[in-house]
Amino acid sequence: MPPRAHRLAASLSAGLTVGILTILTQASFATLLYTGPLAPWMGLGFLMILSGAVVIGLVLTLAGSHPGTVGRPHELPIVILALLGTRLVRQLPATHSQADPFTTVLVMIAGTTFLFGLLSLLMGMGRAGNLFRFLPYPVLGGFVAGSGMLLAKGGLTVMLSSEGVAWNLPMLLQAASLPLWLPGVAFGLAMFLATRLWRSWLTIPAFLVLGLVVFHGALALSGTELTQAREAGLLPAQELPLSPADLAARWPDFHRIGWGSLGRMMPDMLSVAFIASLGTLMNASAIEATIGRELDFNRDLKAVGLANLLAACVGSPAGFHSLSATALPQHMGVRGRSAGLISALLCLVALLGGQGLVNQIPYAITGGLLLFLGLSLLGNWLVDQRVFLSATEYSILLAILLVMLAAGWMAAIIFGLILAVALFTFDYSRISAIRLILTGRTRRSNVDRDDAKTKVLERYGDAILILCLQGHLFFGTAHGLLRTIGQHLQSRDHRNPHWVLIDMKRGSGIDASAINTLSRIRQLCDSYSVELILTAPSQQILHALRKANVLGGIHEGIDWFEDLDHGLEYCENELLAFHASTLPQEHHGIDSLLEAFTPAEQAARDRLLRYLKHQEWPPGSIIIQQGSPPVGLHFILTGRVSVERRNRPDEQPVRLRTMDPGTCIGEISFYLRRETTASVIAQTRVCALSLDDADLARLEDQDPAAAILLHKIVSRRLGERLILTNELAFNLSS
Repeated sequence: MPPRAHRLAASLSAGLTVGILTILTQASFATLLYTGPLAPWMGLGFLMILSGAVVIGLVLTLAGSHPGTVGRPHELPIVILALLGTRLVRQLPATHSQADPFTTVLVMIAGTTFLFGLLSLLMGMGRAGNLFRFLPYPVLGGFVAGSGMLLAKGGLTVMLSSEGVAWNLPMLLQAASLPLWLPGVAFGLAMFLATRLWRSWLTIPAFLVLGLVVFHGALALSGTELTQAREAGLLPAQELPLSPADLAARWPDFHRIGWGSLGRMMPDMLSVAFIASLGTLMNASAIEATIGRELDFNRDLKAVGLANLLAACVGSPAGFHSLSATALPQHMGVRGRSAGLISALLCLVALLGGQGLVNQIPYAITGGLLLFLGLSLLGNWLVDQRVFLSATEYSILLAILLVMLAAGWMAAIIFGLILAVALFTFDYSRISAIRLILTGRTRRSNVDRDDAKTKVLERYGDAILILCLQGHLFFGTAHGLLRTIGQHLQSRDHRNPHWVLIDMKRGSGIDASAINTLSRIRQLCDSYSVELILTAPSQQILHALRKANVLGGIHEGIDWFEDLDHGLEYCENELLAFHASTLPQEHHGIDSLLEAFTPAEQAARDRLLRYLKHQEWPPGSIIIQQGSPPVGLHFILTGRVSVERRNRPDEQPVRLRTMDPGTCIGEISFYLRRETTASVIAQTRVCALSLDDADLARLEDQDPAAAILLHKIVSRRLGERLILTNELAFNLSS
């Protein structure tokens, strides 16, 4: 067969298979929704559901982010709508005696579909598609498994629909009831086991066709007429009108609606819309994993919203992506929109010419199919997903399932949402708000100081405690920050901090409880005569802390700084001032710049000084321009310089380092012979000893010993800087 003909045959086969499954599934949904007192309207309801399958299928196939998406009215909202419909019909005689049950239930179904469509459309337009990803997995699993349980119970209800009453265990064991439900249960269980043993796309269609053939063949062999089968409760009890003409002729009377009862059910309808939203994003996520590509959730939500707004106009229940119907063409090697379009067109053909279709399908097939769908959901979450869930998560899933069994689906939703919030709070509070704990000994400001000051910072740097925060600081994580600071302040060793820096650069926000905690931290620090400093707080956090009197000044300085670097520089200056008596008087002289330890090195240093030129720059001068060729080495005698870098000429410069007397600048580009990567600007009047390329070449040629001493001095300074950087990297990674 030519490749094109093969693709056409595969697309036709996949589309017809999906379409037949959709029609049979919607017939099962019709028997579930329109049972008991609503049974006379089952045919009309089936037409409306089938119309919804056409609308939802076409819109999602044409407008979804994945061309192979197949959509249809889904069992997740339908099983809950069936419960609501039964409850509504029971309430109407007492509250609205003149109300038409079918019309009222139809408005409830269409209203729920409309609410779901509107919610999906607004979520898609607001780009909120990823919000439902935050729902804990076991809570989501509890909802879906509970829906599977309700769907399985709904299958039994469909099989026993001729009884017209709620079933119970004694009723099931009666001899007259066994022929009604036993074949359907056997059919559903057999199909469930078969799909787990043979994971082929042919398994379900083969079972459905086989079931229909066996049923009608058994009737023919036994000589049982269809009328007798209907009277026995094996088939729908009467011929049901299924043509579009009948649909127009029997359109419900909207003047007989129990509006009061519908108003009281509005919370339930909104809950169904919420559950359908969960199902949409859950199925979309599962389709992502099946097809191996990412979907655009926001686009799909808009498509689902439009589809359901249109489906509400024809009285259809809510629908969205069908995982099984979308995955089946993929397994058959069919790509593109052909399978979804053929399926929707087949549903349209059944809608236009399917006279007598639904009343030819036995309850054992429709009820067994519902039982199979429910067991599949239960098996997936209670068995297949067990290996992915911890004992706690699995217990949560079972708890939601038991609540749904004992108290109903509405109680299970409320319980599940409470669990979701509790789980989120508990799990998030276990994540420490403190990303890093450092001290001034291991984390320095970007200020290069002379050897004497550096040694003071190395010795006494633990007096500066640095806590780098992460995430949102709220009531669940703020207390951990207070406890950590308290432990450091109450320690009895030499490492008691005198400054506490809280860096909020990676903090995403703060709540009222955390503000109160920061106020308590301020009081705790004051009681120990420790200075509390915040760095990199956002404007929102600054405003909140000023209102709570945690911060005093409007402008940065003392109690808050724009970034950690400037806050550290302030603490280091305070620490150096406190230990000023330990610093030598001439700590920034020639001896500090060009150290010599042996008599030979002393002599070499004296000769080296002859090659160094004395230079001065006024404040604001550019000593080294970013992007310029190497200009030489500069040993700073007095003054302070700032090293700044611009990524683009129009951007504000970023301070990389500040360098005090006793430091060297320009050594990297000087040795690598590359363009300078940053600018060096004089903050004050700067005096330095300089050496350019020509003088270095002359030094190396005329006095190798002095040149070796120069290289030794520079390499030692680079090594010290590298050691400090490595120590910081180690602390950041631990």
